[in-house]
Amino acid sequence: MKVHFREQYGSTGEEILYVTPDNQNSVVRVNVKGEKPKLRKRLSLKRFFQNLFLPAGYPDSVSSDYLDYQKWDTLQAFCSTISGTLTTHSILRGVGVGSDAANALSATVTWVLKDGMGHFGRILFAWWKGTELDIDSKKWRIRADILNDIAMSIDLFVLPAYPKAATMILCATTTMKAIVGVAGGATRSALTQHHAIRGNLADVASKDSAQETCVNLIASFVGLFLLTHVQDQRILYGLFLFVTLLHVYANIKAVKAVCLRIFNEARYLITLEEYFKSGSMLSPEQVNKLERVTIGQTVSLTAHVKIGCSARDLAQYYRNCYDLENVIACFDSREKFLVSETRNYVGVYLHISVKPLDIIKSYFYVASYLQDKSQLRDRYWEIQNKWNEFLNLAQCEGWNMQAHLLKTDEYRLDWRI
Repeated sequence: MKVHFREQYGSTGEEILYVTPDNQNSVVRVNVKGEKPKLRKRLSLKRFFQNLFLPAGYPDSVSSDYLDYQKWDTLQAFCSTISGTLTTHSILRGVGVGSDAANALSATVTWVLKDGMGHFGRILFAWWKGTELDIDSKKWRIRADILNDIAMSIDLFVLPAYPKAATMILCATTTMKAIVGVAGGATRSALTQHHAIRGNLADVASKDSAQETCVNLIASFVGLFLLTHVQDQRILYGLFLFVTLLHVYANIKAVKAVCLRIFNEARYLITLEEYFKSGSMLSPEQVNKLERVTIGQTVSLTAHVKIGCSARDLAQYYRNCYDLENVIACFDSREKFLVSETRNYVGVYLHISVKPLDIIKSYFYVASYLQDKSQLRDRYWEIQNKWNEFLNLAQCEGWNMQAHLLKTDEYRLDWRI
């Protein structure tokens, strides 16, 4: 028997052999067990829904944490939609729908004002915090959903009690929801980029949108059923509180399921602490479990650190040119960063040709300096050797050292003039 091809659809599909049996000239298809494959419809029901809601090539085309994340993300989307349906009913009552005293013009003015405040809030928040959303995508995802729950709680509990202040209340809650839209959308994009390991960002994003749309559709009908069949407001309030708590819990579980392999400050400090303590390297899975996704950090430095500082800060602190030259002389001429402590912070000054790996390295030097401030001056090459060891261990554990999520300003210097 001559075997021509061995074929498999993805990593989970049936393995098929194309063979020519002895004493025959025709090629036949058999599975690896030697049996003839069962005839199937071209698109089975399972394959249809997989093509409809999952990225092409799943599970090989996405990261290993994709399924765990999507399960919890689906639950939180379901809860959020039910909460939104309940609060929409309250909002419509607040603007006067069903009231003889209300008219179309007043309701329209209220709606336009609240939307205008939402647009204004979206612009301001993007300007204020836009650069931090990538750095702490997990935390901002949680913050956004909690803020959304607070806004919906105000719509449900406060708005009906103060109908005369409906416009002001709606403007405030719409602004909060606009912030949620910016933060939630940006962090979702960051997580989608993490899941799209084959560069299939558009496919993963579109399938995520399809999943959420389907869940929202089902949840909307569930919310409508509750509104039409449950007349007791206390029961509706109780359901809202339960769904809101479940929504927060599902969000925390969703972001905890994500295993990011790029260092932000929180993940980097957890890794550095273990390395300096024991000389071993934590895996991305271990570090992501230790990273806090609500408030605070698991590990913090003893001083404030700024990366990408202006030379003006350095020149103002070291007014004597010889002191300034001594700072530069502390580092190898091939390094693309300088580290110097001024009055209120430790500054990292970056060369114009700096690369992401150099920035990660500079933070390693800062952490080493804060452990022992004599190291940069007296034991510079000892830090260099430790960095080389750290880099090798990190790469072996699967950390992406060609990118970073450390907060960095845009000043770049050239001291090799």
